[in-house]
Amino acid sequence: MATLTNTSSHPLVLADLTIQPGEVIEDFDDKAAEDLKDSLFVEAGWLVIEVAEPVEPKAKAK
Repeated sequence: MATLTNTSSHPLVLADLTIQPGEVIEDFDDKAAEDLKDSLFVEAGWLVIEVAEPVEPKAKAK
């Protein structure tokens, strides 16, 4: 899951989501976060997107 952080001093209004200044949204959908990576908010440095590496299941001991 991804984490979104509003680093600007203004609210960021995305389609159906408003992120307040300094707000951090955790467990955001990875696909939706990937779509946001091309947004002007990211290019301006106002929105930081961190995508967690997928956790691989551990092999069961026999």
